[in-house]
Amino acid sequence: MAGRGPYAKTAATREQALDAALRIIAERGLSGTTVQEIADAVGMTKAGLLYHFGSREALLTAVLARREGIEVLGGEHGVLDGFVAALRANTSVPGLVALYSVLAGSAGSADADSEQRRYFAARYPLLRRVLAAEIEREQRAGGIPAERDPAALASLFIAAADGLQNQWLLDPDIDVAAHLELLADLVRT
Repeated sequence: MAGRGPYAKTAATREQALDAALRIIAERGLSGTTVQEIADAVGMTKAGLLYHFGSREALLTAVLARREGIEVLGGEHGVLDGFVAALRANTSVPGLVALYSVLAGSAGSADADSEQRRYFAARYPLLRRVLAAEIEREQRAGGIPAERDPAALASLFIAAADGLQNQWLLDPDIDVAAHLELLADLVRT
C-alpha cells in the first residue's frame, strides 16, 4: 500500500530534491550550484526546499548520504580493490568529491548537534569497522599479512582516500586510483 498523508508527500519531496541536487552538483560542481537552482529543479521555493531539510548544510549532507548509498565498496577481488574502484568512480563526478571534501573538512568545527557533524562522526567509525572486517577476511585468505593491524590499515586507507581526492581536486593529473592501488600493493607485500 502506498504511503498516504503529509509524511508520504514530504518523504517523496525530499527524495525528489535529493535526486535533483545529486544531478546538479554532479553536473555543475558544488561551487556552481545554489539552493535556489535545486529548488527550481523540483518546482519549489528556496524556503520550501529548506523546510524539508532544515538548512543548506543538512541538504548537502543528505546529498552525500544519498551518494554513499549508491557507491559500491567491495570489489570482486576484495575490499581494497573495491575501495580503489570507488575512488576511480568518484573522479567522474568532481562536484560530489568537492562536496564531500568541503563537508568532511568542516565537520570537526561544526556544531555538535549539526547534521554534518553527526553524519561524519557516524560515517568514519562505520567505514573503519567495515574496512577492518574486510581486511581481516583478506588476512585469513592470505592476501594481507596477518601481523598488520586491520583497524590501523582501515584508518590509513580512509585518510589516503580523502587526502588523494583533495589533491586531485587541485591537480586533476593525479591518478587517485593508481596511488591507492600502490598503497594496497604495499599493504599486501
